[in-house]
Amino acid sequence: MNNHRLCTLLSILLLPLLGYAENYPVAFDRNADRTRTDRVLNGIILNGNDFRVKTPMKMYHDLTDCIFMAHAGDLVSPTLAFTGRWMDSYIYIDKDNNGAFDVQMPEAQGALTEDNELVSFSGLTLPDGAYNSASEQTDLSQVQPPSFVLPEDMEPGLYMMRVKIDWDNSDPAGRMDETNNIIQNGGAILDIRLQILPEGEQYEDCYTLVFNDEFNGENGTLPNEANWRRSNRYGSTWNRYHSDSEDVVFLRDGHLVCRAIPNPDQTSDPVPMLTGSVESRGLFSFTYGWVEARLKTTPHKGNFPAFWMMPQPPTDTWPKAGEIDIFEAIDAQNTAFHTLHSHWITTLGKKNNPKSSFSETVSQGDWHIFAANWTEDLITFYVDGSPVGSYAKSGNASDLENGQWPFCHDFYIILNQSVGDGSWAKNPDTSFTYETQFDWVRVFQKNAPTGIKEIDNWTTEQSDNCEIAKSSNCQIYDLSGRRISAEANSSLFTLQSSLKRGIYIHGGKKVVIK
Repeated sequence: MNNHRLCTLLSILLLPLLGYAENYPVAFDRNADRTRTDRVLNGIILNGNDFRVKTPMKMYHDLTDCIFMAHAGDLVSPTLAFTGRWMDSYIYIDKDNNGAFDVQMPEAQGALTEDNELVSFSGLTLPDGAYNSASEQTDLSQVQPPSFVLPEDMEPGLYMMRVKIDWDNSDPAGRMDETNNIIQNGGAILDIRLQILPEGEQYEDCYTLVFNDEFNGENGTLPNEANWRRSNRYGSTWNRYHSDSEDVVFLRDGHLVCRAIPNPDQTSDPVPMLTGSVESRGLFSFTYGWVEARLKTTPHKGNFPAFWMMPQPPTDTWPKAGEIDIFEAIDAQNTAFHTLHSHWITTLGKKNNPKSSFSETVSQGDWHIFAANWTEDLITFYVDGSPVGSYAKSGNASDLENGQWPFCHDFYIILNQSVGDGSWAKNPDTSFTYETQFDWVRVFQKNAPTGIKEIDNWTTEQSDNCEIAKSSNCQIYDLSGRRISAEANSSLFTLQSSLKRGIYIHGGKKVVIK
């Protein structure tokens, strides 16, 4: 498992930080031990960058020797690696670098103003009810904090960032009431450094956002057609009842809703259920990166939802080209499954050489963040920030020749609500409406260019066969990782006339447009 803890090697940056965290008070002894083991903070993942605490059984964690790097205006996607629930989380940034977290109470429905140094929280009781910073009502039991956007006007430099696990309390030092205090409740505080990079500057080991959908369209509409297409009906278990009906795929309250519903008209379509699915095939695909989604489903006999990836055509047949199942659930089981398929695993039956399927106990009716970190030689699955299993590329040439690692080309994303057929998930309850909600989907990739190309007269032949390959590597990104292609599969040749002079990322390489 790769740990992307970004610890700076520049002593000129480190020297001013020594002891700096002590300027930001906590309401308890920094050396205090935890008093309970059912609620433990193990770290935080920020935009795919994984920061782990050194001593989980302590209350306070000083990670200021590590730096999370971003740009002003970036979306930050935090995921806490936290054991337990019925706690709340709070994230603070000392935006003005005055040595304190200046916190204001949120406005109605949890809204935060840009000058508030509380930047995200998962739950807080306000005069109009209990909300999180995404303005969603909460029962104060969900510890995962919503994403947030760094202010556009933040100056490049180093800032203090604090993560706090506490109970219904916005004080950055922690709650220490007689009846409710952060130690007894199993909370924790973690301090880390945020470095705002100058515009256009990148750190090669940083993960940056290359694709996301927050599903914030109008209620009842379909998801962004630039990102998703409806899946087709075929004969597999997961797609045998797929429908183009707007009743099985639609947006609602900032979520993508995928349903399986009783078929209201079996005369014209003789199937018992209609199911909904979207996929990014032909619109967005990628090779290697951190991919995650926040979702919840409705446990019930026959339930069979999934968040998974398949090879972007043209490619080999299934299972030779591979399949990456980041999340699956069946029936009413409170278990999340994470599985890989390939010729080696599925056809030759080498499921445990190495282990290729993992599971984790979760409450399926609650929101969870499911993720996969996919590198050139390892795929690691995560649930709510905690790794649950890894599958490694073999070093044996014979294994590779027999399809042990097909995970080296573009895959696209599928989000679906299906029903079982009795082979794994049970047969559906044809009178029940199944529903899985997706809050967001995000993909982060490293800025690790393989070289520089000087471009004077770009030709179709120089475009890495983009018009033929239809690969996400053909897409054009700026140095902040933002896709700027007018069309998902446009080549640089077709876009050169509309690009400003500068440096872009194309086909995994930096290219210079003069």
